[in-house]
Amino acid sequence: MKELKIFAIVVFLSGLLYWGIEPYAHHELHPHTDPAVYDFAAGDDSYSKSMLESSKIALEKAEVSGDGKKIENAKLDVQKAEKNLNDYKSFWNDIKAIDFKSADAIRGADVFANAGCTGCHGIKTAGFDAPMDNATSSSSFGVVAPDLSTAGAIYDESFLAAVIKNPVMAMKLNHKFGEERGFPMPEFYGVGGDDMNAELADLVAYLKSISAKYIKENGKISDSKLFEDACQRCHDIKYDKKYMLGNRIDLANYMGSNPPDLSMMIRSKNSDNYLNKFINDPQKMLLATAMPRVGLTKESEDQVVSYLEKIGDSKKDERSSVGFYTMIYFFILGIFATLWKIKVWKELH
Repeated sequence: MKELKIFAIVVFLSGLLYWGIEPYAHHELHPHTDPAVYDFAAGDDSYSKSMLESSKIALEKAEVSGDGKKIENAKLDVQKAEKNLNDYKSFWNDIKAIDFKSADAIRGADVFANAGCTGCHGIKTAGFDAPMDNATSSSSFGVVAPDLSTAGAIYDESFLAAVIKNPVMAMKLNHKFGEERGFPMPEFYGVGGDDMNAELADLVAYLKSISAKYIKENGKISDSKLFEDACQRCHDIKYDKKYMLGNRIDLANYMGSNPPDLSMMIRSKNSDNYLNKFINDPQKMLLATAMPRVGLTKESEDQVVSYLEKIGDSKKDERSSVGFYTMIYFFILGIFATLWKIKVWKELH
């Protein structure tokens, strides 16, 4: 009977910890966030509306406080949020108007050359080496301009068109770059054709054709290669001996600080699919961060997270299996311990 009471106390305390303290830690100290949204237009619309709603609530609180300065600042925040919502609606409506089905990769190659893209970007798969080495590119722009061999496959086509048209809007960096500080990559205003949207579609088609060629030649885009093209311009992953491209001082000046090494990020930051959400929309997870939205497709994003898991948590499957077998061991041990206890106490009584 005494053992049953002890067991009941243990069950109660375990239940209190699991259903009482743990939910508080997960839901209050680590609030739930919306899942990653790969329809970037819908995601930006929803996020902009939520920011507008938050700014209106802040204005109401300021008005209740009667503090004139707070009210003035809150009104400005509401105006900024309204402008941001309208700007993104207009921006993505322009992107939605692009007819990708009528695009032509051959025309896109001409647009790519005439738009001056080769002044910064290389496409090794197409035989175009980068015009600058990494050190020069980093010194010129703060960050190394990427090779675009895989861009047509790893990025969403609407995002590709968006980032060509207006990189600051597409990557959600308007809090960091604007009239006072220009973004290294200029907006696209066309190359003199009658239809700028057609030129954007042709550019995307060209990049997709190059990526198709890369996949044909290499079989696939490996997880490691995807990380190199999507992340390594800024991030180290020292456990796999990969180091950021370019100069750290230039990058720190460009970003505001040096981006972290990602070797152990899978262990420290991936509860509730944090990494997927952060890569998908950094602003939603860490407001005003300097990290741009990457624009990866869901498949590409999953590859990046899988790669981080292989490098930073390579023993995950082994650890999980050890835990399972350990529980079986303790279960069997518990049976024998109980039988032994019954036998010993039976003889004593």
